[in-house]
Amino acid sequence: MKINNCKELWAVWMHEPSWANKETEERSKVLLEKWVFKGTECGCIFNANEDGISVGGYAEGSDAELEMYDLDWGFTIDEFHDALDQADLDGTAAWNLANDEYDIGGEG
Repeated sequence: MKINNCKELWAVWMHEPSWANKETEERSKVLLEKWVFKGTECGCIFNANEDGISVGGYAEGSDAELEMYDLDWGFTIDEFHDALDQADLDGTAAWNLANDEYDIGGEG
C-alpha cells in the first residue's frame, strides 16, 4: 500500500484500528509527531507537508546536525520504518558521542 497523507500513515502504522481511520489529517499529524518522538530511543523528529514527510534523529546536548530522511508521498510503510530506524540510530549515536558518561541503547 502506498501512503499518501498523514491519516493513511497513522492508520497503517497503527495496523488500521477503527479509531485511527476516524482521525482527521491534522490530528493524525499531531499523533505521528508524538509517537515518533516517544516511540524512538533518541526521540526522533517528524515533519509533514504537501510533498511528504521527514524524520530525523535528535541528540540533546549535541551540536551535531543530524540528517533528515525525506519520503515523498507514495511511500510504503517499510520505507517509513527504514527511514525512522536510521534516524533513530543517527540520534542515538550522536547522543552517545555528546554524553560519553551515559550510553543509551548500550551498556552505559
